[in-house]
Amino acid sequence: MLDKRFQVFITTSGKEMLPERMVVSQTLIGMGFFSWGLEQRTPLSTAFARRQTDDCDYVLLLLGSQYGEQSVSGVSYMHLEYIYAVTKQKPIIVFMHESPESRDTSLQDTKPELKEKFNEFRHQLQKEVDQVVTYRTLRDLELAVRSYMPQMLERYPVTGWVRPQSIQILQDEIDRLKMKLAQITPEQVKKEADPFLTLPKVTFHEVFSFDYRMHAYQDGNFKDLNPIREMTWAELLKVLSVDFRQPTLEDFFSKVLNEYLNVSGLADAHVTMPRAHAVARSQINIRALYTIKQQMRQNEWIVPVGRDDRQRMLWQITSKGLKLLEGAQQTGRHSSIS
Repeated sequence: MLDKRFQVFITTSGKEMLPERMVVSQTLIGMGFFSWGLEQRTPLSTAFARRQTDDCDYVLLLLGSQYGEQSVSGVSYMHLEYIYAVTKQKPIIVFMHESPESRDTSLQDTKPELKEKFNEFRHQLQKEVDQVVTYRTLRDLELAVRSYMPQMLERYPVTGWVRPQSIQILQDEIDRLKMKLAQITPEQVKKEADPFLTLPKVTFHEVFSFDYRMHAYQDGNFKDLNPIREMTWAELLKVLSVDFRQPTLEDFFSKVLNEYLNVSGLADAHVTMPRAHAVARSQINIRALYTIKQQMRQNEWIVPVGRDDRQRMLWQITSKGLKLLEGAQQTGRHSSIS
């Protein structure tokens, strides 16, 4: 059996969560994990936190009863680290205090606006993250970490870190799997359905509805909105096709769509904030992102085409997808002429 280790990035609101952070870190180390994280945040530490997130296998968010120190944008560093982890599609698990209002008043936000942001963020996590675990005492937290982290390994398997002396074992396993793969017949391939291709195919002009989050700015302040966007699959493919004409990293699905929503989201903001003048930090719902990605693959419009030198998955638009786009453009030109 390979001696593997997994890296966990821990994000919290700050110093008031030090006892919880220590319990979690010690428990993780005892279970064979490496734990990372930053206790003090500054604008300069943001880049370092992102590098840690890039290199980690899992992200663990500890939420007590404070929103945490805020960045210059008014969003807490903990909140920003969560958003970044989502954009990088990192497996996330949240351990939140069962009853924040019952904690000592010295551990709670005193300003009403911070309390409101905390409650909104707490609700956002409960809505968006699949793995949310509540605790009341430090002992509860320790037991929860021991119980749920092994489940994360099963639900979101990752490569992890392997000791150098175990590399030969890993290579032997790769060779064994290659031999097994070579013996698979086409009939077996058809029989074994791909778990990622269980979606029914959609038509090119069928409408897909999804929600996303964004900051809308009005009168010098911003508000976190959660609008619904409707786009046809033709429109989604057109947006993605700009970057995916060449083999492109899988992460670009979220990057391209979020940038598009930043550019086009002002109209959505005007529904509830008619005087909004700008939007930023758009973030598509991760479940919707997953559906878009797999639907593109199911319809054979954008598909995996291999890996780069760091073994990251690359995707590219297919000739089928390009022909559909060209046909749609020609139809549009004919319609404008007529």
